[in-house]
Amino acid sequence: MKRIKYFLSRINKESFIRYFLFSCALLGVFLMLTRGDLTQARYETDTNARILPNIAFFVVGVESQTKQIKLESMVPSTTPYQYVFHVSNFNDSKKANVDLKYSIEIITTTNMPLRYKVFKGTNAGNENLDSDEFTTDENGVYYRHLKIDGVSMMSYKQRVTEDYTLWVEFPIEYKDYPVEYAGIIDLVDIKINAEQVV
Repeated sequence: MKRIKYFLSRINKESFIRYFLFSCALLGVFLMLTRGDLTQARYETDTNARILPNIAFFVVGVESQTKQIKLESMVPSTTPYQYVFHVSNFNDSKKANVDLKYSIEIITTTNMPLRYKVFKGTNAGNENLDSDEFTTDENGVYYRHLKIDGVSMMSYKQRVTEDYTLWVEFPIEYKDYPVEYAGIIDLVDIKINAEQVV
């Protein structure tokens, strides 16, 4: 204990406080710059293509099928995220035994300011949307409904697979708001409604 008291009595208290405060300020500036750089880099990263795993629907009868995509870790960019999905009238074990027509409904949450487009095929062409509207549920949650009605007819006489591309754009003008959208998730349900052609 005497040694500690002796050591403390020999320290110049004014110099110690000055160096301590300077070190704390320097450490604070370093932490702020490092955190800012990481966030900024996360939102300014851009790639040439964001084509994500394919989604397959096997419609072998009069039915509805829904599959969900979780949109997370998205960054504002000039390059859209692309989700390719396929609709087939067969699977490994069976094939539709009646002619089918189907429609596509895409239901999204509205947590992020995203833009959506749907194209038939895998190349961008004419947009295939027939309607685009917003609804709200009993809890006040908003949803966006994108619909493509009467998309196509698939004959039971042959195996048919049709491809679609869902483009999801996070506009680049939101890159200046990294904190507001970091960690936010949007959910997208793709629903195929198949009916028998009569």
